Amino acid sequence: MVFELCGFGFEAGTPQRRAAATTPTEIGEALLVFRGEEDAEAFRRDTGRCPASEGFKAASLDQEGISGVLAMHGLDVVAMPEPWTGVGDVDLFEGENFIRLLEESAPA
Repeated sequence: MVFELCGFGFEAGTPQRRAAATTPTEIGEALLVFRGEEDAEAFRRDTGRCPASEGFKAASLDQEGISGVLAMHGLDVVAMPEPWTGVGDVDLFEGENFIRLLEESAPA
Protein backbone atom coordinates (compact mmCIF):
# COMPACT_ATOMS: atom_id res chain seq x y z
CA MET A 1 0.00 0.00 0.00
CA VAL A 2 1.31 3.43 -0.93
CA PHE A 3 0.53 6.00 1.74
CA GLU A 4 0.41 8.88 -0.74
CA LEU A 5 -2.87 7.44 -1.99
CA CYS A 6 -4.58 6.35 1.20
CA GLY A 7 -4.37 5.65 4.87
CA PHE A 8 -5.28 2.58 6.88
CA GLY A 9 -7.27 2.43 10.09
CA PHE A 10 -9.57 0.21 12.09
CA GLU A 11 -13.35 0.27 11.96
CA ALA A 12 -16.13 -1.81 13.43
CA GLY A 13 -19.87 -2.04 13.02
CA THR A 14 -22.37 -1.87 10.22
CA PRO A 15 -22.52 0.81 7.50
CA GLN A 16 -25.33 2.49 9.46
CA ARG A 17 -23.41 2.42 12.74
CA ARG A 18 -19.67 2.50 12.34
CA ALA A 19 -16.99 2.89 14.99
CA ALA A 20 -13.54 4.26 14.24
CA ALA A 21 -10.43 3.63 16.31
CA THR A 22 -9.48 6.76 18.20
CA THR A 23 -7.02 7.70 20.90
CA PRO A 24 -6.84 10.56 23.39
CA THR A 25 -4.05 13.09 22.79
CA GLU A 26 -2.98 16.35 24.38
CA ILE A 27 -4.83 18.23 21.62
CA GLY A 28 -8.04 16.18 21.61
CA GLU A 29 -9.43 12.81 20.59
CA ALA A 30 -7.69 11.64 17.40
CA LEU A 31 -8.48 9.23 14.59
CA LEU A 32 -5.84 6.49 14.35
CA VAL A 33 -4.38 6.26 10.83
CA PHE A 34 -1.58 3.98 9.65
CA ARG A 35 0.59 3.89 6.52
CA GLY A 36 -0.56 0.40 5.64
CA GLU A 37 -2.13 -2.82 6.84
CA GLU A 38 1.19 -4.12 8.23
CA ASP A 39 1.54 -1.07 10.49
CA ALA A 40 -2.10 -1.36 11.58
CA GLU A 41 -1.74 -5.05 12.42
CA ALA A 42 1.56 -4.44 14.26
CA PHE A 43 -0.20 -1.78 16.36
CA ARG A 44 -3.03 -4.21 17.15
CA ARG A 45 -0.56 -6.99 18.05
CA ASP A 46 1.67 -4.73 20.19
CA THR A 47 -1.09 -2.88 22.06
CA GLY A 48 -4.01 -5.31 22.15
CA ARG A 49 -6.25 -2.44 20.98
CA CYS A 50 -8.90 -2.75 18.24
CA PRO A 51 -9.32 -6.53 18.61
CA ALA A 52 -10.96 -8.51 15.82
CA SER A 53 -13.07 -10.18 18.53
CA GLU A 54 -14.82 -6.80 19.02
CA GLY A 55 -15.49 -6.50 15.30
CA PHE A 56 -12.58 -4.24 14.38
CA LYS A 57 -11.05 -4.82 10.98
CA ALA A 58 -8.36 -2.94 9.09
CA ALA A 59 -9.87 -0.65 6.45
CA SER A 60 -8.21 1.23 3.61
CA LEU A 61 -9.38 4.83 3.23
CA ASP A 62 -8.56 7.51 0.67
CA GLN A 63 -8.51 11.22 1.46
CA GLU A 64 -12.28 11.50 1.05
CA GLY A 65 -12.85 8.51 3.33
CA ILE A 66 -10.58 9.87 6.06
CA SER A 67 -12.24 13.27 5.80
CA GLY A 68 -15.68 11.62 6.08
CA VAL A 69 -14.70 9.62 9.17
CA LEU A 70 -13.31 12.75 10.83
CA ALA A 71 -16.56 14.61 10.14
CA MET A 72 -18.81 11.67 11.13
CA HIS A 73 -17.16 11.39 14.53
CA GLY A 74 -16.56 15.11 15.10
CA LEU A 75 -12.77 14.68 15.18
CA ASP A 76 -10.21 17.37 14.33
CA VAL A 77 -6.99 15.39 14.92
CA VAL A 78 -5.26 12.48 13.15
CA ALA A 79 -2.74 10.31 15.04
CA MET A 80 -0.20 8.11 13.28
CA PRO A 81 1.35 5.66 15.78
CA GLU A 82 4.12 4.80 13.31
CA PRO A 83 5.82 8.22 13.13
CA TRP A 84 6.97 9.63 9.81
CA THR A 85 9.35 12.07 11.45
CA GLY A 86 11.19 9.50 13.57
CA VAL A 87 10.64 11.65 16.67
CA GLY A 88 8.32 10.47 19.45
CA ASP A 89 5.85 7.61 19.45
CA VAL A 90 2.96 9.22 17.56
CA ASP A 91 2.74 11.92 14.90
CA LEU A 92 -0.24 14.25 15.38
CA PHE A 93 -1.83 16.30 12.61
CA GLU A 94 -4.76 18.68 12.50
CA GLY A 95 -7.33 16.85 10.38
CA GLU A 96 -7.49 19.52 7.66
CA ASN A 97 -3.70 19.64 7.40
CA PHE A 98 -3.48 15.86 7.14
CA ILE A 99 -6.01 15.77 4.29
CA ARG A 100 -4.15 18.60 2.54
CA LEU A 101 -0.88 16.67 2.93
CA LEU A 102 -2.47 13.62 1.27
CA GLU A 103 -3.94 15.72 -1.55
CA GLU A 104 -0.64 17.46 -2.25
CA SER A 105 1.33 14.22 -2.24
CA ALA A 106 -1.06 12.27 -4.51
CA PRO A 107 0.38 11.64 -7.98
CA ALA A 108 -1.29 13.54 -10.82
